This record gives sequence, structure tokens and C-alpha cells, in this order.
Amino acid sequence: LKLKRDVPQNRTCCEKTMEKKLGLGILGAARNVPFTVLQPLKANPDLAARIHIVGLASLQKTEAEAACKDWGIEKAYGSFEDLLADPAVDAVYNVLPAGVRCYWTVKAILAGKHVLSETPSVMNGWEAVAAQRAAEDHGRVLLEGTHPTCHPVTKRVRQMILEGKIGKVEHIDLSMPVGHSLQGKMVCSKTGALMGVGVHGVAIIRALCGDEPMVVSATAQQSEDPNVDSAMSCNLRFQSGAAAHIGCSILPQMAKSPTKFTISGTDGIIRVQEWFTGQGQSSNEIALEQFAESGESYVERVDNVVSRDTFYYQLMGFADEIAHQKSGQNMGMPWAYVTKGPADTVRNSALIDEIFWKAGMKPRATVTPAPEPYGKLLSKL
Repeated sequence: LKLKRDVPQNRTCCEKTMEKKLGLGILGAARNVPFTVLQPLKANPDLAARIHIVGLASLQKTEAEAACKDWGIEKAYGSFEDLLADPAVDAVYNVLPAGVRCYWTVKAILAGKHVLSETPSVMNGWEAVAAQRAAEDHGRVLLEGTHPTCHPVTKRVRQMILEGKIGKVEHIDLSMPVGHSLQGKMVCSKTGALMGVGVHGVAIIRALCGDEPMVVSATAQQSEDPNVDSAMSCNLRFQSGAAAHIGCSILPQMAKSPTKFTISGTDGIIRVQEWFTGQGQSSNEIALEQFAESGESYVERVDNVVSRDTFYYQLMGFADEIAHQKSGQNMGMPWAYVTKGPADTVRNSALIDEIFWKAGMKPRATVTPAPEPYGKLLSKL
């Protein structure tokens, strides 16, 4: 099965080929940058024809220069402000620490830049609303990097559900260990299981169901820090009546467990595991068992070349979204998105906040308020 990415009808293939490359600046020298940005660009000429890395910024010029030298990036900026002031930068990839991501995302938007943010892009639902409002006010594209939802396997499974391959969906079970995170257990040990890996689980569940869930229950296993969850288990219920369970963990003993999900329906079961690992390790296989008639079982493989991992699709989707919105009149507005924009991040973040409450924990607090006037907006929510 070869999945075709939709191209906006008002843009011809010729126009898409001739468009100016998107100048991308990287905010932060996080160690996942080579995997999430540089390797997909190097391995895929079609992506490299759409996006050009202008430079990388860090708090210290020496750190930025060292990262640029190691990773083959042209320009090093000694401050985030310098990168945002560069007219060659059209958009930024925000990989700064979670506590300041919302602040610098809004700063980038105020500087006229589009933003693709690492997850979690915000600390809580309030910050998500502030970032959405900034993007709408200033007409800029804002996407959160929930990359597994961009992968063709996720989209194909959603299509299979809509086609009725397993009848009516009854239950989804999703397991996400710390091995899923390219940032590793060191970073996740600070952010916790739900914010470190569960943020993707919430996004995946919502993308598969196409429905808004409510939190029925949640249980946290706390680490040495009582404010950090080392594991989180939550049960959700959808308006359709379907139920879902998300289990996420940063426990060392779970590190080698596969990321997997099982979708049970009235007429069958879909099973998928390790579908977005990337770097040649993704299975790209969907196992379908159907109960009706002969009770057939078979495996469908999504036609996807090794070099096109989950981050390739995320970056291509970001470039496509910006190009699409440039051709319209409502850039940054909710109805202008062909993919899931900041309104989707608001829903994801609100659900995460509710999971924390149900587990007897407080949602993550804002560390650095968004720049004004959006910091005032937070105080009103």
C-alpha cells in the first residue's frame, strides 16, 4: 500500500517545486537534533529541497559553535534573540527545555516565525491556549511535534477503522516505555512518564479514534521526586462508547519493551508495534484479525522506504502546512490547517492535565510565563 500525501488543489506540482526553501533555525542544542532534523534532511533529497537549516542558537556562543561544528550546521548564534532577528530564518524548531518552550515559541511568533516545537510544547493547558492565541493573532503556523501521528502507519490504521475493518471500535490499549523517547531516560526522569512519553500516547489515541475522550481513572507510580511520575496508567472513555488505556513508563526495567497498540472491535483486532522508531527499525506492519465469515488473519505492510522515518513525515508536514497556508487568506487561524494545529495541542494538554488530577497529582506548573500580552492571558484562565 502506497499512501499519497495530499497536495492542496490550488497549488500545482510545478509551483510546489519552484517554491523558496523554508529557512529553519534551531532553538537549542538538544542531543536529539541529529535524529529529528538533520538525518531526515540528509537522507531524503525531496525534504532537503523544501527545508534549509540556517543555523542553531544556544545561550552560549561556544556551545552553539561546538554543536554546529559537530553536526555540520552553517551558522551559530550566541543568543536566541539573534536567531529570531535573522531574516533568513522563516521558521524555528524549538528544542529548548520544556519549562521555557512556550515562552520562546511565543517569542518566535512575535518575531514573525512559524514554529515546530518538540514535545511537550507546553507545560499545561493554559500555556497551550496562550501559544494558540499568539499564533492566531500574528498569523503564523504552530505545530507540536507529536511525530507518531504523522507516520503513514498511524494514518492507515485510522483509515482501516473508518473502513469498518474491525467493526465498531470497543477498546484501544497503548503501551509506551521510555525506550520510545529519543531524549532518553535522563530527560524523561525530570519531566516524568506522562509528559516525557505519554504526551505522544494521548495524541495517538485521539488521532486513531477521531473523538474526544474523558478521563475515567488514572494511577501514577511516583519517583523519588513526589512531583515526578515514573509510570502512569490511565483509562479513557469516548463519546462513541469505546474505551482506551494508556500505559507509559520511564522505569529502567521497561526500557526494552516495545511500543505497541491493540485496537479491539466488534468484528476484529488490529495490532501494531514499533511503527515509528525510525532509522530503519520501524516495522511498518499492521496485523489484522477479522472475526466475520472465515475469520481471516493477515499482515498489511505500509510501503515506506527506510529513510522516511517518523521525523521525515513531521518535517514534510510542517513545510506543507506553511506552504498551504501561504496560499490562503487566513494563516494561523484554526480553520486554515490541513493538519492538526495548536487547537489540537490545547485538547491534548487539557487531557494530560486531567490525567494528572485523576492520578492525585497537580498538573505541571508554568515556570516561565509567556511574553506579554500572553502572560496576562494565563492569569485570566
